Amino acid sequence: MSLVNLYEMSHRYGGDEEFVLAGGGNTSYKENGVLYVKGSGVQLSDILPEQFVAMDIKKLLKMVGQKYPASMSNAEREEKALSDMMAARLPGEDEKRPSVESILHAMFPFKLVLHVHPPLINGLTCGVSGKKICDELFGDKAVWIELTKPGLVLAQVCYEVFNNYAAGTGSYPQIVILQNHGIFIAADSVEEIDKLMDYVVDELESFITEVPDFEAAVISYDAGSLQTAISTLEDLYSSGGEAVIKFCTNKQVLLFLSDAEAFRPLSKPFSPDHIVNCKDEPLFIESDSDIAPKFAAYTARKGFKPRIVAVRGLGFFALGETQKSADRAQALFLDAVKIATYAKSFGGANPLPDEFADFILNWEVEAYRSKA
Repeated sequence: MSLVNLYEMSHRYGGDEEFVLAGGGNTSYKENGVLYVKGSGVQLSDILPEQFVAMDIKKLLKMVGQKYPASMSNAEREEKALSDMMAARLPGEDEKRPSVESILHAMFPFKLVLHVHPPLINGLTCGVSGKKICDELFGDKAVWIELTKPGLVLAQVCYEVFNNYAAGTGSYPQIVILQNHGIFIAADSVEEIDKLMDYVVDELESFITEVPDFEAAVISYDAGSLQTAISTLEDLYSSGGEAVIKFCTNKQVLLFLSDAEAFRPLSKPFSPDHIVNCKDEPLFIESDSDIAPKFAAYTARKGFKPRIVAVRGLGFFALGETQKSADRAQALFLDAVKIATYAKSFGGANPLPDEFADFILNWEVEAYRSKA
């Protein structure tokens, strides 16, 4: 096996929006004590060989047992953990920043690791009954990880869970499903990765009772009024700078926009990806509301401007400084729509709690990824 297998797998899964959106997910390959892992802020769909970061596996595994002084603040602890992870890079890799999940990648005793955030699987991970149904569907073929902060904390939690799993089965798990996050699949070949992913997807597809309907919808809103709303949002979002506003609607979106209660499953983020690209809360307004005061009130309350403005009975606007950022906001909000729909089959939507969302919103690692 060579690194070619890693590139092929990364490009194939990264190019499929049912598995990866907006630079999310990561992959890795191990050889001769070296972990080659996706760099942070790089897209799997078109990652280049030189954009994988070569890291010392022994140094990464040493971090699993790392204890930081209780006197450290959360920010100081995160900064020290990041510094220790950076120190595990091999010589010549100093200009690259590895995925924050590099420690967890290193823990798997398999050559290849794939980590993605498919909306179908996240319907399960973001469902109220997700763990219960996961256990029923997969038994000991998969392990469930309760909601945990990404990075070192996640690796340390997984280390304990993996060792308990190995005590009962004789090996580390190959399918790891993380609450409000996604899935890790580990194996020694791309073929086995694909087989395990197909198994998970087939089980979930046979279980769900409703799929998202993104068919075009007819709305009672004239083109002139729509353009006026776009122009208003451009002025509000730009504050003299650049602004790109995209409007989107479909049948599934309108189901969630029928009233405030129907919109509730989308009022909070499901995963870190949604926070990075859409912030932690969309702005929901009535169709006859004046956008400007609602926009100003949101900005004053949150300290930043909304990335998503949803209008009852109409659709939603995705806002960004560039075409790319607006495209990503739209894509991730539609991803949330898919997750909320799938979650109906798993006990209903279970978004991130506010304190977790606040951590992600202010985490330097995710700020770097968003900027990159």
